[in-house]
Amino acid sequence: MKPASNQLLNISYKLEILLDIGSSNDSFYYLDGNNLGAEVGDIVSVKLRGRLLNGLVISKKKFSKINKDESNITRGKSIKYLFVESILQKKIFDDSWREWIQSLASFYMVSNLKMFKTAFPPGWIGKYKNIPQGLRDQIWIETKKEFDINKNRLTKKEFFLMNTLLEKGNWQNELIKSGFNYTLINSMVGKNYLVKSKRKKNINTKLNSFPNDHIATKKPNPTNEQKIAFKEFQTMKPGDALLLWGETGSGKTEVYMRITEEQFLKKKSCLILAPEIGLIPQLIDRFSRRFNNVVYEYHSNCSASHRTLVWKKIINANEPLIVIGTRSAVFLPIKNLGLIIMDEEHDVSYKQDNPMPCYDAREIAVEIVKRNSAKLIFGSATPSMNTWKKCIFENNFKLVRMTQRISKNEAPEIRIIDMRDEFKKGNMKIFSSELLGLLSQIRLKNEQAIILIPRRGHSGFLSCRNCGYLVNCPNCDVPLSVHLGSKGKKWLSCHWCDHKSRMINHCPDCNSNAFKPFGIGTQRVIEFLNEEFPYLKVLRFDRDTTSGKDGHRDILSKFSKGDADILVGTQMLAKGIDIPNVTLSVVIAADGLLHRPDISAEEKSLQLFLQLAGRSGRAQKKGKVIFQTYKPNHPVIAYLQKRDYERFLIENSRLRKDADLFPFCEICLLKLSGENYELTESIAIKLAKYLLNFCEKKNWKLIGPAPGLVAKVGKKFRWQILIHGPEGTKIPLPDRSVLWKLIPKNVFLTIDVNPVEL
Repeated sequence: MKPASNQLLNISYKLEILLDIGSSNDSFYYLDGNNLGAEVGDIVSVKLRGRLLNGLVISKKKFSKINKDESNITRGKSIKYLFVESILQKKIFDDSWREWIQSLASFYMVSNLKMFKTAFPPGWIGKYKNIPQGLRDQIWIETKKEFDINKNRLTKKEFFLMNTLLEKGNWQNELIKSGFNYTLINSMVGKNYLVKSKRKKNINTKLNSFPNDHIATKKPNPTNEQKIAFKEFQTMKPGDALLLWGETGSGKTEVYMRITEEQFLKKKSCLILAPEIGLIPQLIDRFSRRFNNVVYEYHSNCSASHRTLVWKKIINANEPLIVIGTRSAVFLPIKNLGLIIMDEEHDVSYKQDNPMPCYDAREIAVEIVKRNSAKLIFGSATPSMNTWKKCIFENNFKLVRMTQRISKNEAPEIRIIDMRDEFKKGNMKIFSSELLGLLSQIRLKNEQAIILIPRRGHSGFLSCRNCGYLVNCPNCDVPLSVHLGSKGKKWLSCHWCDHKSRMINHCPDCNSNAFKPFGIGTQRVIEFLNEEFPYLKVLRFDRDTTSGKDGHRDILSKFSKGDADILVGTQMLAKGIDIPNVTLSVVIAADGLLHRPDISAEEKSLQLFLQLAGRSGRAQKKGKVIFQTYKPNHPVIAYLQKRDYERFLIENSRLRKDADLFPFCEICLLKLSGENYELTESIAIKLAKYLLNFCEKKNWKLIGPAPGLVAKVGKKFRWQILIHGPEGTKIPLPDRSVLWKLIPKNVFLTIDVNPVEL
């Protein structure tokens, strides 16, 4: 904006604005022209070197004269003043919230810009973007109805786009976000493969328009254990935390709703967090039935405009509200906050490990309730060792146990099937004889089953049986997985970088056609079920089938209505799903989870298996759990069969404490990556030598550098340095500005405090 010649005389304020221009300098100074009245906390549009950008105002000072080093463009001794173009969002937070976010930036060793971008809805800072509202025309893409993917010669990119669209169409802008481009789409429209049409897309729907018409449900009579839990909550002081350790099916969600209601009566808002998007639909549906139209949804599957509208609703709210979301919702500037509930608190999805900031939403929640004089509830049937330690060893959290299932049924029987015996009997199938017999009775008994398999796709990898050649990802140090398209056509996909390629029929090493897929994924299990039980209906519940805002809800809704007999899915299947008609829970091909090179592998595996066991027999019918394994004598299997998670915590905590392992120490993982192997390795060695002196002074130990567990991902080689020291001590790292000077531009450093995986 060009000011009038005398405009400088009328300007009384200069603004410090954060801009994302991809450089280490992210703070710029502008003048507030034309009496816009910009304030700290506003999102504004400004021009920088001819580009229009969105930026955040973080300070406002009276204008006298801007220093040369604060100017964006200088020419000799003269200074060119720049002016704010417009205000896009007014006052999106208060000073207290801003100061808190800046303190988090310091702790997690990221810039203020990076921390604000993590907290905000996408698009608020960066290239100019005026978030649209209401109905607007958008382009819808779909395949020609008569198109047959098997009768047309397609390029690789055409094939993957067609495969994406075959089952349903999609908005053009969503396809672009997924990695396809306009040139490809227009080319395929020109070839008569695809059809474009304009449709009205409502991007400003009612924020809390959920199913079931929000008819408030009658509250059930509480059990004795629920009454005790509620009374314990009432004795909590502001800033306190409580671990609600409730067995699966014991009624934790009802406790959540009752304490939420109590806070509501006190005019307090509540934040309910779940570790994964797949758990949100059931929480939303249950809370919206009880609390009608005050429940709002916030997570990454919600559109940017939806998240913006929820944010605005929060900062402008005069009445209490309930927000249900995933870990990113922990940053919402909720006014008059009275309660945070973190369901399934043990889940590692509450921790972000990449990109920075590597924050843990659980630790942030502890800080938030202290800042806001609110209360914190951690809920789980299998609490994390770290949280359990805070109850038992540190006495920082209250502990409330709920051991009785609401249904009054006995806990489901757990059957451990030794697959080595199946092999000896001549059963080469992926299901044991006992499991096949149980599944054959599902439809007759009018019951349902869920089957957990840790891997999505069809098969884990593709290998040549003649020479042993393994088809690896060209970008990563991992094999490509085999996937099955909607028309039965297979392709290869990398689960690390999302690289895709056509299926290979001949070995590139020996030219043999003796290629065989190995390993089992969700698609292979469904393929087997369709062969064995063609009369049973099967649904798949994994990342490939649950994309979109309502992907999880749609599948779970179909299954709960009885549209399918069996639900096959990955780990998300074990988390919080409550379907009364499920009487059989199955775990297959999960031995690999027990043997991961991770100090928490046993803890995570046992949590997963016990959580899945709790999905069956939750209503009137008795449940059963089938666990297929080639390692029936593994210690985790013994704990599983006895359902003795507390004994596991006691015995495993002794081992970790004696070995100075987390959570009985402080740890920090420094991860480096770069496209040049030698450079990345040399920087890792240089950084380790530099940090060794800091560690030795504080009695910390340094291990490494060493290649990452997966040494190459996305064409970048990975190295890591692990430092660990006495519990309660500060991590001995130099200032962020000093540390980053050691790292060249083409090597990337990630600092992960208390990582969930090493």
